[in-house]
Amino acid sequence: MRQLTYTIRTLSPVVMSAMSNSTVMTSTHSEFSGSIMRGVLASRYVEIKNLIGAAHSDSDFLRLFYDGLKFLPATPVCGGERSFVLPLSLQKAKAGSEDEDRVQDLLTELKPTQGYKSLRGYGVVVDGNVKMPSVEKNILMHMSRSSEGERLMGRSVEGQIFNYESISAGQEFKGVIIGDGELLQQLLDGLNIDGNEMIAQIGRSRFTQYGRCRITFDEISDVLMPTVGKKIYLRLETPLLSTNDLFVSADDVLSTEVVQTLGNDIFSIGKIFGAVVEIENFIVPWSMKRPRVMALAAGSVFELETSRPLSDVEIEKLFNACVKGFGARTEEGFGQLRLWKPAPLIPAKNDRPSKRKPVELSQLTLDIKKKILRKRFLEQSRIYALKDAELLRPQLRHFGNLTHFFGRLDAIIRNNPAPAAVKERLDIEIRDGSLFEDHIKNIKMSNGSSIFDVLTGAAPLPYEDGNIIFSEYMQTYFRFARKLAAEGGDGR
Repeated sequence: MRQLTYTIRTLSPVVMSAMSNSTVMTSTHSEFSGSIMRGVLASRYVEIKNLIGAAHSDSDFLRLFYDGLKFLPATPVCGGERSFVLPLSLQKAKAGSEDEDRVQDLLTELKPTQGYKSLRGYGVVVDGNVKMPSVEKNILMHMSRSSEGERLMGRSVEGQIFNYESISAGQEFKGVIIGDGELLQQLLDGLNIDGNEMIAQIGRSRFTQYGRCRITFDEISDVLMPTVGKKIYLRLETPLLSTNDLFVSADDVLSTEVVQTLGNDIFSIGKIFGAVVEIENFIVPWSMKRPRVMALAAGSVFELETSRPLSDVEIEKLFNACVKGFGARTEEGFGQLRLWKPAPLIPAKNDRPSKRKPVELSQLTLDIKKKILRKRFLEQSRIYALKDAELLRPQLRHFGNLTHFFGRLDAIIRNNPAPAAVKERLDIEIRDGSLFEDHIKNIKMSNGSSIFDVLTGAAPLPYEDGNIIFSEYMQTYFRFARKLAAEGGDGR
């Protein structure tokens, strides 16, 4: 059995639609599935061989894409290696605990330690260290221009929006195509690749601003058979689909699809750690979705028990069966099993270089930053002032018509925005025994302090927020209070 390794580098953001309940957000997967890559390469092959509309009758096409080859997904690259979905039996200690640098495998742990949490995602194991890649993603908002009229105008009439989550450009993913060496070479010849790479448009909206990728192919190599210990543990490299479209339990699927294929007289299923996943694909030539099916998820891991020690021939047969795949749709990479060797593991520290902050910002950047912050503080000051003024309604009914009073205060603040200037102006405006003095010293703001105490600095603003702009807050407060006074304080 031989393999052809390929590397995908995203040249633009890529959207590979994932199932979601959101009506305005299209989420994306974190890998290029075998179904997608099989479709990408099949489309290229059909174009090069001029088989449009006739591929189904071409024996070479059918042998390559429906029988002889297995197209495995391209997963994130980590430390130059192709990552895989970590076994569901792995757990890591919580941050800050004594065992922070320890990973336990429930598949073989006789006395599991409490307080651990599941270790999920893609990873590679190097010298006992579990390294996990991080797929960078981005979300962009788009305006809907689906109708003919909207496309001609270049804008949305009804203002409908939707969001695309995408894999960011500049990231690498590695996948594998498994099969006979001659078939792999025939595939490469049929793709008519310039050198060892090709450009492909992959995923949703791939002919607009998304989906541009470069695919690089390595030399065809052998699939290396690992050594097998006394106990055999297998993990699902890819989801396993039942051939009868019926998913009862993980044990039932593994017994039916794996044990019956290998031989009931030797093999049986032991301890299992598995999960269920829904598989849904979009068939481009049909312009429709494939029926959604249930599968045993990638990362599911189990013990394959044997009634006796295996011979070298039986071990090789087991290895070949794992590489060929079990269950349905194996040509799309489903049902791939790989040997898992439980061992003491340590979660590797994130070795991605930290993003350095700029040492010094330009004056233009600083000016823009100040404008943005000031605008934000102005808006927040107005919101606080409106909420505070709303609480004046009961007092307005008691003091009578206060429109002139609040209008006068508004003018004072407008002409004297600084707190110190306001205090000086009030010393001039207030006369002993006047109605103005009575109102300003007896009308209370929401914090229980009089307007006079707040304006003169004897009491703080009702909201203890250092970013509130005094003049904006007080002007908004008095303008809205004047409006309420004109309405009689009851809002009618």
